[in-house]
Amino acid sequence: MRMQRIVPRKEWKVLWGLIVPVILLTVIVPAYVVAEDDEMLQKKKLREKKYYYQAFNRRDPFQSLIVGEFEESEFELVDIYSVKLVGVLSGGMERFAMLEDNNGFGYILKTGDPIKNGSIVSVGDRSLVARVTMFGQTSSVTLLMEGANEKGE
Repeated sequence: MRMQRIVPRKEWKVLWGLIVPVILLTVIVPAYVVAEDDEMLQKKKLREKKYYYQAFNRRDPFQSLIVGEFEESEFELVDIYSVKLVGVLSGGMERFAMLEDNNGFGYILKTGDPIKNGSIVSVGDRSLVARVTMFGQTSSVTLLMEGANEKGE
């Protein structure tokens, strides 16, 4: 003979009494929380974000600050014979030569940059080497930095 365990009705009622509220809570509470958040957002809004710009007796904010007429012209290449080497900057693997002409204008050049009738060949720690071609003859021009003999002085 087989034994069957019969669960009394009281235990089923207790079991359903626990399951039904859990199901109802998972469905109803999230919807209530979302509705409550929307109400809170509506209450927190103090004012709408509206911006007005009154342009009376003021300048146009989109107008250029630089006024006048400008001529576009190509810049002149540096004449290596009229400049002196005043410094060398190193940035990563490249070096940049700081040059100054007789009028006090400064130029920053690196290897490969064009100059008048030639180009920059190399920039050393305290020197600059340029290749200049004049009247079919190419010559090398070296500029040395004036000042202290040793680096860092």
